[in-house]
Amino acid sequence: MADFLRRYTEKFASKWLILFVDLLICSITFTLAVFVHFNFELTYVEPYLFKYHLLFILSVRATFFITFKSYEGIVRHTSMEDATLLFKVITISSVFIFLLSNLGCYHHIKYVCIPSRITIISYFITLFALIFSRFLVKGLYDSFFRNIKSANSVIIYGAGYMGLITKNSLINDKVKTYKVLCFIDDNPQKIHKTVEGIRVLSRDEAINKYIINANKEDDVEVIFAIQNISPLSKAKIAEYFLSKGIILKSIPPVNKWIKGELTTKQIQRIEINDLLERDPISINNRLVERFINNKKILVTGAAGSIGSELVRQLIKFSPNKIILIDQAESALYDLESELLRTSASGKNTLPNIRVEVYDVTNEKLMENLFQEELPQIIFHAAAYKHVPLMEKNPYQAVKVNVLGTKIVANLASKYGIEKFVMISTDKAVNPTNVMGASKRLAEMYVQGLDSHHDNSTRFIITRFGNVLGSNGSVIPLFKKQIESGGPITVTHPNIIRYFMTIPEACQLVLEAGTMGKGGEVYVFDMGNPVKIVDLAKKMILLSGLELDKDISIKFTGLRPGEKLYEELLTSNENTQPTHHHKIMIARVVPEDYDLLNLAIKHMEVNLNKMDSNGIVSELKKLIPEYISNNSIYEELDLENELEGFLNP
Repeated sequence: MADFLRRYTEKFASKWLILFVDLLICSITFTLAVFVHFNFELTYVEPYLFKYHLLFILSVRATFFITFKSYEGIVRHTSMEDATLLFKVITISSVFIFLLSNLGCYHHIKYVCIPSRITIISYFITLFALIFSRFLVKGLYDSFFRNIKSANSVIIYGAGYMGLITKNSLINDKVKTYKVLCFIDDNPQKIHKTVEGIRVLSRDEAINKYIINANKEDDVEVIFAIQNISPLSKAKIAEYFLSKGIILKSIPPVNKWIKGELTTKQIQRIEINDLLERDPISINNRLVERFINNKKILVTGAAGSIGSELVRQLIKFSPNKIILIDQAESALYDLESELLRTSASGKNTLPNIRVEVYDVTNEKLMENLFQEELPQIIFHAAAYKHVPLMEKNPYQAVKVNVLGTKIVANLASKYGIEKFVMISTDKAVNPTNVMGASKRLAEMYVQGLDSHHDNSTRFIITRFGNVLGSNGSVIPLFKKQIESGGPITVTHPNIIRYFMTIPEACQLVLEAGTMGKGGEVYVFDMGNPVKIVDLAKKMILLSGLELDKDISIKFTGLRPGEKLYEELLTSNENTQPTHHHKIMIARVVPEDYDLLNLAIKHMEVNLNKMDSNGIVSELKKLIPEYISNNSIYEELDLENELEGFLNP
């Protein structure tokens, strides 16, 4: 019996059956209206005329029901919108009946001549009966049939407006059945009160009552339904629940609701990014807009994580034109398609864009581009950033990160470009690997060029750490490893990293580029460092798995060139504040440009002749603080130490 009823609840009544029932109700209410009109004295009712009057009433009602499609709704999910539609249909059809009846009486057509009093009484009774019947069926379904289906138990965090919307979305869901156990709210004035019949409890009370002391077989979901809250506060709440073994779900921002309505399919588990979010960055949009508006912008490495997000943010400030260059043709095509799609949907007005598959190390190609476009601002994000790969390929690291930067910077200076903003990395500070050393040498060249007497371009350097979700980041790697069943690979139990979201990093790059006067090395406040093994554990919990039972963590040892922690400043550098509390200027003494230029030219001329050891040796000569770590090039440091000892 229960199986039969459960299968029955998944089916919906035919719309033609609903139309038939509506007309049956109309015939009953009209008959009742006639009886009321004659004070239930049946001797006054003329059966011969009554059947024509009833046929006339049903014909008009059916015409308007079909016209307005009031019978197509699912009765068990009747809402105020359905009631409003019925009110409209019955009111308009009753007015039509009233006018036709009076016209019939005037012309002595007795078959449609219905007394006005009957029409008015019929209107009110029919309106009440149709709406009441809909909500009666809905109520019976909610109280009986829905109890047959296994209900998903839910706790809603937030007893405000968003909490109520979430509750109504869950209750009105057409696929699953939800039972809202309680609201949680941090406002003490709401605790132990009821909101729409549901109790409001404190965080600890709700967890103790419905999770810790409840039946272990009951799976209780907690849905976070507060919008006006800082990312940091939300992250702390999510961390609290995660520490109790509870995975928090969250509703999306209002602007992402489908057709302005929240659906249960949009309620998703909180991601690891949400736990690492910080309070949003406030930038001076007016100054940035003045810096970018109506300018011609060149973005190198435009298809990368940082480059592509920079492009998205630049578009908001209405540049005159954006030139996008990158070697990665597929990623560049994807970015171009995304921009065109966004423009077509009306979300952003797309400026003129030029997309080219160019290599920044091709000096002739780059010079042609400068001659054709003459950009006013350059964001240089093109670089090789993968530490272990560059440790194996120092030739490519120097060619792209050093010589590629040198080519673009020289052209910027030659053509009098207003500003050149270089995207650097915290791995350039006290480098322990080839990638970091190559970026540090590029920093030195750019800063030296800024102070050169023949230069009018303002060169600015921005330094920051890891960005969440970037190509090569640990988070996408951990997600793939979890999906494949593990193990999750972490290089060292004590390794820590600074993290920043890609949009956050790009906002700060724009702000730093705006405020830069030339020669500065800007470092960003990266917040608190994150232990990578703790990150892995949280991602396991967020996936609903149990560490060492469902999935394990394997320590693989530091990769070539990797160090336990990153720095934003060397021991010889300190900072001075700027007007933005998250941006500081590193006091870095620029190198002598002429000497550095000669040294890099020497390296460039001999690059094809040198092996990997030779290239790294040259880097170490130019960057004394470059000490290899966990690398095959550590022997070069020993040789340098020995040489220094023998030749003091």
